[in-house]
Amino acid sequence: MKFNYFDLGLFKGVELGWMVNSIFPDMNIQKYSAYGFEPCSVFYEDLISRFGNNRNITLLRKAVSGKSGKIKLFLAYNDVGNSIYETKKNVNKNDFELVDSIVFSEWIRQNVPDFESCFNIMKVNIEGAEWPLFKDLCETGLVKNINIFCGQGHDVEKIKEFVENGVVGEYYDLLDKHGIYLHRFTEHNPKKNVDMISLIKEKLDEHTFRER
Repeated sequence: MKFNYFDLGLFKGVELGWMVNSIFPDMNIQKYSAYGFEPCSVFYEDLISRFGNNRNITLLRKAVSGKSGKIKLFLAYNDVGNSIYETKKNVNKNDFELVDSIVFSEWIRQNVPDFESCFNIMKVNIEGAEWPLFKDLCETGLVKNINIFCGQGHDVEKIKEFVENGVVGEYYDLLDKHGIYLHRFTEHNPKKNVDMISLIKEKLDEHTFRER
């Protein structure tokens, strides 16, 4: 079986490195594709230098949102937590990059034709854009084809407009309705992370059982 790993919000690519340099090799998983999304130009160039020679990895300087086209990426004061939302707590609304944005379901249909037949893992850390992402996945039904969700997932709470307009509650209701659980998998305090190898084995057994 082929594995796909989607890393949305690479930053410095720590989790991607864990997956392709440690977790997959330790599990003897050789048939995989990894797709990493990072819209910030500075981080993207560093990622190209680090992962560009791995033919199984596709790096994309694109943001994920609810629309395709050009979009503003507002830069954080401390370079951590850039966001497409200018009301996020730590960004400077006057300092931004214009970046390409995609709707994830549209991108999948155009670029990953074997998506539905693969074992799919998604890591999400996109500073509030989790809301349009999960809406898209649920509305299109692609959510059922993702075997593992990981990341932190609480960045919607940092977006002022989401807090004021009740979006935070809608977001958590959506995750609950569709049985979406985000397993902790982040470079911040990694000792608290899920045991990803054990989790993959568990979900792979479930996936194989359903396919019988």
